[in-house]
Amino acid sequence: MIKMLAAVRRKPGLTHREFLDYIEHEHGKIARAKPLGVKRYVQNHVIDGAFGVDSDVAYTQTFHRDSITELFFDDMSGLISTFSDPYTQQVTGPDARHFADLSKQSAQLMDEVEMFKTGSAPLECKAILLIKKNPTVDLEVFFSAWDAAHDAASQCPAFQKALRRHVRAQYIPEGDKVTSYFGPDIAVYEGVSSLWFENEAGLSSFREYQRSLIQQLSDDGIVLPSDCFFVYVKEVVILDMSE
Repeated sequence: MIKMLAAVRRKPGLTHREFLDYIEHEHGKIARAKPLGVKRYVQNHVIDGAFGVDSDVAYTQTFHRDSITELFFDDMSGLISTFSDPYTQQVTGPDARHFADLSKQSAQLMDEVEMFKTGSAPLECKAILLIKKNPTVDLEVFFSAWDAAHDAASQCPAFQKALRRHVRAQYIPEGDKVTSYFGPDIAVYEGVSSLWFENEAGLSSFREYQRSLIQQLSDDGIVLPSDCFFVYVKEVVILDMSE
Protein backbone atom coordinates (compact mmCIF):
# COMPACT_ATOMS: atom_id res chain seq x y z
CA MET A 1 0.00 0.00 0.00
CA ILE A 2 0.89 3.65 -0.36
CA LYS A 3 -0.04 6.31 2.17
CA MET A 4 -1.01 9.97 2.00
CA LEU A 5 0.06 11.63 5.23
CA ALA A 6 -1.01 15.10 6.34
CA ALA A 7 -0.12 17.06 9.49
CA VAL A 8 -3.10 19.24 10.35
CA ARG A 9 -3.40 22.32 12.54
CA ARG A 10 -6.76 23.45 13.91
CA LYS A 11 -8.34 26.64 12.64
CA PRO A 12 -8.38 29.75 14.86
CA GLY A 13 -11.14 29.80 17.46
CA LEU A 14 -11.23 26.04 18.10
CA THR A 15 -9.87 24.36 21.20
CA HIS A 16 -7.79 21.23 20.72
CA ARG A 17 -10.64 19.12 22.12
CA GLU A 18 -13.25 20.75 19.85
CA PHE A 19 -11.03 20.08 16.86
CA LEU A 20 -10.52 16.41 17.77
CA ASP A 21 -14.21 15.86 18.44
CA TYR A 22 -15.12 17.32 15.05
CA ILE A 23 -12.61 15.41 12.94
CA GLU A 24 -13.37 12.09 14.61
CA HIS A 25 -17.16 12.24 14.73
CA GLU A 26 -18.23 14.67 11.99
CA HIS A 27 -15.45 14.52 9.41
CA GLY A 28 -15.02 10.81 10.09
CA LYS A 29 -18.70 10.21 9.36
CA ILE A 30 -18.37 11.99 6.02
CA ALA A 31 -15.35 9.83 5.10
CA ARG A 32 -17.07 6.58 6.07
CA ALA A 33 -20.17 7.45 4.04
CA LYS A 34 -18.22 7.06 0.78
CA PRO A 35 -14.72 5.60 1.18
CA LEU A 36 -14.00 5.47 -2.57
CA GLY A 37 -10.44 4.12 -2.95
CA VAL A 38 -9.42 4.63 0.69
CA LYS A 39 -8.53 1.27 2.22
CA ARG A 40 -7.65 2.56 5.67
CA TYR A 41 -8.05 5.94 7.35
CA VAL A 42 -6.30 6.67 10.65
CA GLN A 43 -6.35 9.89 12.65
CA ASN A 44 -3.44 10.34 15.05
CA HIS A 45 -4.70 12.73 17.72
CA VAL A 46 -1.80 14.72 19.16
CA ILE A 47 -1.30 14.44 22.92
CA ASP A 48 2.04 16.24 23.17
CA GLY A 49 5.02 17.09 21.00
CA ALA A 50 8.08 19.24 20.40
CA PHE A 51 8.67 21.50 17.41
CA GLY A 52 12.15 22.42 16.22
CA VAL A 53 15.22 21.66 18.33
CA ASP A 54 16.41 22.55 21.82
CA SER A 55 18.92 25.12 20.56
CA ASP A 56 16.34 27.25 18.72
CA VAL A 57 16.11 30.76 20.14
CA ALA A 58 12.63 31.12 18.59
CA TYR A 59 10.23 28.84 16.76
CA THR A 60 10.90 28.53 13.04
CA GLN A 61 8.69 25.46 12.69
CA THR A 62 5.00 26.24 12.25
CA PHE A 63 3.65 25.73 15.72
CA HIS A 64 1.66 23.51 16.35
CA ARG A 65 0.00 20.36 14.92
CA ASP A 66 -3.19 18.83 16.30
CA SER A 67 -3.55 15.61 14.30
CA ILE A 68 -1.69 13.50 11.75
CA THR A 69 -3.92 12.00 9.06
CA GLU A 70 -2.99 8.71 7.36
CA LEU A 71 -4.91 7.63 4.25
CA PHE A 72 -3.96 4.26 2.74
CA PHE A 73 -4.53 3.20 -0.88
CA ASP A 74 -3.79 0.06 -2.87
CA ASP A 75 -2.01 2.02 -5.61
CA MET A 76 -1.58 5.40 -7.28
CA SER A 77 -4.64 4.99 -9.51
CA GLY A 78 -6.83 4.44 -6.44
CA LEU A 79 -5.44 7.57 -4.83
CA ILE A 80 -5.92 9.75 -7.92
CA SER A 81 -9.46 8.52 -8.55
CA THR A 82 -10.36 9.22 -4.90
CA PHE A 83 -9.04 12.77 -4.87
CA SER A 84 -10.60 13.56 -8.25
CA ASP A 85 -14.03 12.13 -7.36
CA PRO A 86 -16.89 14.67 -7.06
CA TYR A 87 -17.65 13.49 -3.52
CA THR A 88 -14.10 14.32 -2.41
CA GLN A 89 -14.09 17.61 -4.30
CA GLN A 90 -17.54 18.78 -3.20
CA VAL A 91 -18.12 17.17 0.22
CA THR A 92 -15.07 15.74 2.01
CA GLY A 93 -12.58 18.41 0.97
CA PRO A 94 -14.74 21.49 1.64
CA ASP A 95 -15.56 20.16 5.13
CA ALA A 96 -11.98 21.02 6.14
CA ARG A 97 -12.97 24.66 6.49
CA HIS A 98 -14.86 23.68 9.64
CA PHE A 99 -11.74 22.49 11.47
CA ALA A 100 -8.42 23.09 9.67
CA ASP A 101 -6.05 26.00 9.19
CA LEU A 102 -5.73 25.51 5.45
CA SER A 103 -2.82 27.95 5.20
CA LYS A 104 -0.53 25.85 7.40
CA GLN A 105 -0.77 22.24 6.33
CA SER A 106 1.80 19.64 5.35
CA ALA A 107 1.07 16.65 3.15
CA GLN A 108 2.99 14.07 1.16
CA LEU A 109 2.61 10.68 -0.47
CA MET A 110 4.70 8.06 1.32
CA ASP A 111 6.01 4.58 0.66
CA GLU A 112 5.74 2.73 3.97
CA VAL A 113 8.13 0.02 5.20
CA GLU A 114 7.72 -2.09 8.33
CA MET A 115 11.16 -1.90 9.95
CA PHE A 116 10.53 -3.79 13.16
CA LYS A 117 7.63 -5.42 15.01
CA THR A 118 7.37 -7.71 17.99
CA GLY A 119 4.20 -9.25 19.37
CA SER A 120 0.60 -8.74 18.27
CA ALA A 121 -0.95 -7.00 21.26
CA PRO A 122 -2.43 -3.52 20.67
CA LEU A 123 0.01 -0.72 21.47
CA GLU A 124 -1.30 2.60 22.73
CA CYS A 125 1.92 4.62 23.04
CA LYS A 126 2.91 5.97 19.63
CA ALA A 127 5.36 8.66 18.56
CA ILE A 128 5.56 10.13 15.05
CA LEU A 129 8.76 11.88 13.96
CA LEU A 130 8.63 14.13 10.86
CA ILE A 131 11.95 14.97 9.24
CA LYS A 132 12.58 17.85 6.82
CA LYS A 133 15.61 17.38 4.58
CA ASN A 134 17.95 20.17 3.55
CA PRO A 135 16.72 21.24 0.06
CA THR A 136 20.30 21.11 -1.26
CA VAL A 137 20.51 17.37 -0.46
CA ASP A 138 19.42 14.80 -3.04
CA LEU A 139 16.47 12.66 -1.94
CA GLU A 140 18.33 9.35 -2.23
CA VAL A 141 21.28 10.78 -0.30
CA PHE A 142 18.85 11.81 2.44
CA PHE A 143 17.35 8.31 2.62
CA SER A 144 20.81 6.70 2.88
CA ALA A 145 21.93 9.14 5.56
CA TRP A 146 18.71 8.53 7.47
CA ASP A 147 19.43 4.78 7.40
CA ALA A 148 22.89 5.29 8.86
CA ALA A 149 21.74 7.77 11.51
CA HIS A 150 18.96 5.44 12.60
CA ASP A 151 21.35 2.50 12.92
CA ALA A 152 23.60 4.58 15.17
CA ALA A 153 20.87 6.25 17.25
CA SER A 154 18.94 3.02 17.85
CA GLN A 155 21.86 1.36 19.61
CA CYS A 156 20.71 2.77 22.95
CA PRO A 157 19.85 -0.32 25.09
CA ALA A 158 16.83 1.38 26.70
CA PHE A 159 15.42 2.24 23.28
CA GLN A 160 15.97 -1.27 21.95
CA LYS A 161 14.26 -2.73 25.00
CA ALA A 162 11.26 -0.39 24.89
CA LEU A 163 10.55 -0.31 21.12
CA ARG A 164 7.78 -2.64 19.99
CA ARG A 165 7.20 -1.51 16.42
CA HIS A 166 8.82 0.85 13.92
CA VAL A 167 7.35 1.89 10.55
CA ARG A 168 9.31 4.18 8.27
CA ALA A 169 7.73 6.16 5.42
CA GLN A 170 9.63 7.76 2.55
CA TYR A 171 8.38 10.66 0.47
CA ILE A 172 7.18 9.90 -3.10
CA PRO A 173 7.32 13.09 -5.24
CA GLU A 174 4.69 11.78 -7.67
CA GLY A 175 2.07 12.45 -5.02
CA ASP A 176 2.50 16.21 -5.29
CA LYS A 177 -0.15 16.29 -8.02
CA VAL A 178 -2.88 15.71 -5.42
CA THR A 179 -1.55 17.40 -2.27
CA SER A 180 -3.17 20.71 -3.26
CA TYR A 181 -6.32 19.09 -1.88
CA PHE A 182 -4.99 19.92 1.60
CA GLY A 183 -4.48 23.63 0.97
CA PRO A 184 -2.64 26.27 -1.07
CA ASP A 185 0.70 26.27 0.76
CA ILE A 186 1.85 22.72 1.47
CA ALA A 187 5.00 21.79 3.40
CA VAL A 188 6.63 18.42 2.67
CA TYR A 189 8.46 16.18 5.14
CA GLU A 190 10.57 13.68 3.26
CA GLY A 191 10.93 11.22 6.14
CA VAL A 192 8.40 10.06 8.72
CA SER A 193 8.95 7.45 11.42
CA SER A 194 6.14 5.95 13.48
CA LEU A 195 7.29 4.18 16.63
CA TRP A 196 5.19 2.26 19.14
CA PHE A 197 6.00 1.48 22.78
CA GLU A 198 4.30 -0.74 25.34
CA ASN A 199 3.90 2.03 27.91
CA GLU A 200 4.65 5.69 28.56
CA ALA A 201 7.97 4.87 30.22
CA GLY A 202 9.29 3.84 26.82
CA LEU A 203 8.74 7.34 25.46
CA SER A 204 11.74 8.64 27.41
CA SER A 205 14.00 6.34 25.38
CA PHE A 206 12.37 7.66 22.20
CA ARG A 207 13.36 11.18 23.22
CA GLU A 208 17.00 10.12 23.51
CA TYR A 209 16.78 8.38 20.12
CA GLN A 210 15.12 11.38 18.48
CA ARG A 211 17.70 13.85 19.76
CA SER A 212 20.59 11.63 18.64
CA LEU A 213 19.09 10.99 15.19
CA ILE A 214 18.38 14.65 14.42
CA GLN A 215 21.75 15.77 15.79
CA GLN A 216 23.63 13.34 13.53
CA LEU A 217 21.65 14.36 10.45
CA SER A 218 22.05 18.03 11.34
CA ASP A 219 25.81 17.75 11.87
CA ASP A 220 26.12 16.25 8.39
CA GLY A 221 23.97 18.97 6.82
CA ILE A 222 21.29 16.48 5.80
CA VAL A 223 18.26 17.97 7.55
CA LEU A 224 16.84 21.30 8.64
CA PRO A 225 16.57 20.57 12.38
CA SER A 226 14.47 23.63 13.19
CA ASP A 227 11.79 22.38 10.78
CA CYS A 228 11.66 18.85 12.18
CA PHE A 229 9.20 17.87 14.89
CA PHE A 230 7.66 14.94 16.69
CA VAL A 231 4.33 14.25 18.36
CA TYR A 232 2.95 11.72 20.80
CA VAL A 233 -0.44 10.55 19.55
CA LYS A 234 -3.52 8.45 20.16
CA GLU A 235 -4.46 6.36 17.12
CA VAL A 236 -8.11 6.56 16.08
CA VAL A 237 -9.09 4.24 13.22
CA ILE A 238 -11.89 5.89 11.24
CA LEU A 239 -12.10 3.36 8.43
CA ASP A 240 -10.53 -0.02 7.72
CA MET A 241 -11.62 -1.76 4.53
CA SER A 242 -8.81 -4.31 4.82
CA GLU A 243 -10.48 -6.16 7.67
